[in-house]
Amino acid sequence: MAAPIDNVLITQFSNLLHVEAQQTKSRLMGRFPSVPVTADEWAYDGTGTVTARTANERNPRISPVNPDFSRRRMLRDRIVVELIVDNRDVRGMFENPSSKLVRDCMYAIYRKADAIGISALFADVSTGRRFDTTVTFAGGGGQTVNATAGLTYAKLLEIRANFRKNEVGTDMPENILIGISEQEETQLFNITQLTSGDFSRNYVVDKGQVVQVLGMDLVTFGSNVDNPQLSVAAAVRDCFAASSQGLIYGMSKEFGVKVIPDYPGYIESTYIQVLGEIGAVRTDEDRIQKVTTTAS
Repeated sequence: MAAPIDNVLITQFSNLLHVEAQQTKSRLMGRFPSVPVTADEWAYDGTGTVTARTANERNPRISPVNPDFSRRRMLRDRIVVELIVDNRDVRGMFENPSSKLVRDCMYAIYRKADAIGISALFADVSTGRRFDTTVTFAGGGGQTVNATAGLTYAKLLEIRANFRKNEVGTDMPENILIGISEQEETQLFNITQLTSGDFSRNYVVDKGQVVQVLGMDLVTFGSNVDNPQLSVAAAVRDCFAASSQGLIYGMSKEFGVKVIPDYPGYIESTYIQVLGEIGAVRTDEDRIQKVTTTAS
């Protein structure tokens, strides 16, 4: 006997969600390392600066140095999207491979993953063997670039110089990412040094978007959405510049999809749940900069 039509459509919808979960990407997660987390807590273990010395004399004595180690705790967040859907309203949507409902579920998950990463960039970090020491962004030496008078070419050079003076990306290649809103992107379009071929043969504007400045990639977040990713307080927006090694994500549970037809307590309705667990932690303050701008 063939399966009821609604069950077939619900199964198809569940499969579409799994496919969309593989194809949809977070704006940030793919740009930073990600590790599996199997315990309730996970620690990022970093090391301090290691230096070499010369030993040209005969029979040189050993002179070992005790390296510095640092531990930073990563906490995880359970991320969930829950929907109760009237089957009559969405029968056509269940059949559509490009269903808006499918896309919206995964976009909601990955936007939340972006928010977790952005929050971790400047959040307090618990360190120490027992995580009993708290390091703030500023207290750990994190730098803030004040661009409230405008995100100018000089400010972009300042961001780049801050990374360079700490040798971020000089010994080993590290991609630099700048997170801004569309308002800062508009300012960049007015910088001649970025858009004019007289200054550069490297096309940083692609299909109407500024995609790179001074070798640093740009990611734009909308400012007029219900929950903007970049926080604003007293008309000052917190943008960021980050090395690809400045943040690490942890995923303790890959996103799973649960679709339950004929959900109890509802008539001809389907319960949909997309669930996962994600955390993030700042690795060190040299690789992260806060960039404050004026929100209009």
